[in-house]
Amino acid sequence: MLPAGRTTRTRHPKASIEDVAAAAGVSTATVSRAIRGLPRVAQPTRTRILEIAQALGYTASASAAGLATGKTRSIGVVTSSLRYPAYSAAVEGAAQALRDRDYSLVLLHLPHPSASPQLPTDVNMRRVDALLVLGAGTLGKEQIGQLQRSGIPHFVIGLPGTQDDVDVAAATTAIRHLVQLGHTDLAFFHGRLAAASRISLLAAGPGPWTSALHEAGIKLREVRVEGGAGAIPSSRKAFSCLWAQPGSLPTAVVCASDEMALGVLLEAERKGLKIPADLSIVGMDGQDLCESLELTAVIHYSARRAAQGAQSLLAALEGDRDVTTPAVWSPELVVRQSTAAPRNGPTSTVAATIECRTST
Repeated sequence: MLPAGRTTRTRHPKASIEDVAAAAGVSTATVSRAIRGLPRVAQPTRTRILEIAQALGYTASASAAGLATGKTRSIGVVTSSLRYPAYSAAVEGAAQALRDRDYSLVLLHLPHPSASPQLPTDVNMRRVDALLVLGAGTLGKEQIGQLQRSGIPHFVIGLPGTQDDVDVAAATTAIRHLVQLGHTDLAFFHGRLAAASRISLLAAGPGPWTSALHEAGIKLREVRVEGGAGAIPSSRKAFSCLWAQPGSLPTAVVCASDEMALGVLLEAERKGLKIPADLSIVGMDGQDLCESLELTAVIHYSARRAAQGAQSLLAALEGDRDVTTPAVWSPELVVRQSTAAPRNGPTSTVAATIECRTST
C-alpha cells in the first residue's frame, strides 16, 4: 500500500536504436547514419527516421552509434611534442573540427620515434577509427610500417621542426625574402642539425634563385640551439655565442620558431642592436607572439591545416574518399616591422657554418 497523498507514475522504458529501426523498417546502421547526418541515406528515409526517433523520444549516444556501426567515433592525434605552439595549435584545430562532427579526440603522445618502437595499444585495439599524425618525423620507420600494416586510415600533417619538406619550404621562403631585401650574410637558427644541413644544401643547389645565391657568395651560417626550437634562453645564448665570433657578423637571422625569434630579439636588443636597422629577424610558426612583437614570419597555419586533415579523415571514414597522403601546403610570408634592407648595403663574404651548442 502506498502512503497517502503519493501518486503513481508509469515508467516507460527508454527507446533504443533497435526500436527506431524496427518502427522505420530499416537497419540500425541506417538509423545511425540518418541521425548523424551522414551520406548514403535517401532524404525521405532520413525524414521518416527522424520523425520516428522524435516520437519515441530516442536520443542517440556515442556508444550506441559505435555499436551500430562498429566505430568508436574517436580519432587519435599522434604528436611528439606539446611544447611548441605550432603543435598545441594543431591539436586545438583538430579537436574543434572533430567536435563539430560529434567525434572525440584521443591524444597519443610519442616523445621520440626511437623511444617507442610500437604505436600505443589504442591503435592495436582499434580504440580509434583513424590517426592524424602531426609532423612527418613523428613516427619512426618501424612505427610507419606498423601503421601501414594495421590498415587504419591515417593522415600526416607536416609541421615545423620535424626535418621534413615543411622546414625546407619555410626556410626557403624566409631566406628569399631577406636576399631580396639585399642581405648577403644570414644566420639560420634551428634545433636540429639535420634540418639545417638540408637548408644548406638547398642554398647551394639548383634553382632559379638558389643558384643565384651560390654564385653571389651569399653567406648562410647555421646556428644550432640544443635547447630546441622553443627554448628562449638557449636561443639567447646561441645569439650571444654567434655575436662573439671574430670577423663579419650577419645582418639578418632566420629562426625555426617564434620562441627562438623572441630569444634572438631580446638578446640583440640587450646588446644595443636596433631591429631592423642593425639586424633583420624572421620567425616561423606565425603564432600570436609574432604578431604582437611585429615580427616578420612564415605562417604555418597549424590549426587550420590540422582541422583540414581531420575533416579529410572523416570524409574517408564516411566512404567519400580514401586519404593517406600528406596535406599540400605552401608557406606564406607575412612581412612586419622586423625586416628591412641592411643599413650599409650588401657585403660579400665567404660561406661558413657555425655551430653554437647551448643547453637549457
